Amino acid sequence: MDLGINDRVALVTGASKNIGRAIAKALAREGARLILVSRSLENLRDVVTEIGDAPGRHLCVNLDLQQPESVQRLKERLSGDFAVPDIIVHNLGGSLGVTDAFASSEDWARVWHFNVGIAHELNRVFIPGMVSRKWGRIVHLSTLSTQTYDGYAPYVSAKCALDGYVKGMSRLLSRDNVIMNAVAPGLIGLEGRYFKRLEKENPAQLEQYYDNHLPIRRMGAADEMAVIAAFLCSEHAAFMPGAIVRADGGGH
Repeated sequence: MDLGINDRVALVTGASKNIGRAIAKALAREGARLILVSRSLENLRDVVTEIGDAPGRHLCVNLDLQQPESVQRLKERLSGDFAVPDIIVHNLGGSLGVTDAFASSEDWARVWHFNVGIAHELNRVFIPGMVSRKWGRIVHLSTLSTQTYDGYAPYVSAKCALDGYVKGMSRLLSRDNVIMNAVAPGLIGLEGRYFKRLEKENPAQLEQYYDNHLPIRRMGAADEMAVIAAFLCSEHAAFMPGAIVRADGGGH
């Protein structure tokens, strides 16, 4: 299937590893030109090398988007064909180590900013250009936890806010063919993460988890999330504003 995004410019945050890296490669296979953002320039260059396209086709930007004014600095570093992306994939998110439900309001705010606020700042800067051209795709990474409410309260609350943000913003944007939606992954097998370690260290406990929560009996792969995200970035997603697509193996 031709996704209709050849030569579209796609900004991908958190693009140096895991799901972000897989999404970047999936979009490149469809002919998109990439703006890859991460704190590690070396890792971003590795992604571009793996993609194997002509020099200058993709842009690597090493930037910590958690830092103040970072979105403005990103905007200032983009010019020419890369000045206004057609597609944004927001792949930042996590608990930032804030696990206590009674953590300070400042810690809760940090988690919200990481999962929602940075994405909103990027959208605020770049979506007006999409609206003026009457074409744009914005994909956020949500989580199964917004359905199960399992996990750390600050993180789960932030992702629930993200889902509400996607639903609310999509109502404003879809009339201009700017389609915002989200992918909600379940358990993904990422190296170094708890369940991937469990697979090696205590497979019986992992099997018990599958018995109780995941009837498909396996973890998902980053590449499986990437092809879904790529579709949501495509021409074919034009009638899907506000969709939050669960890709969780039937987990609960």
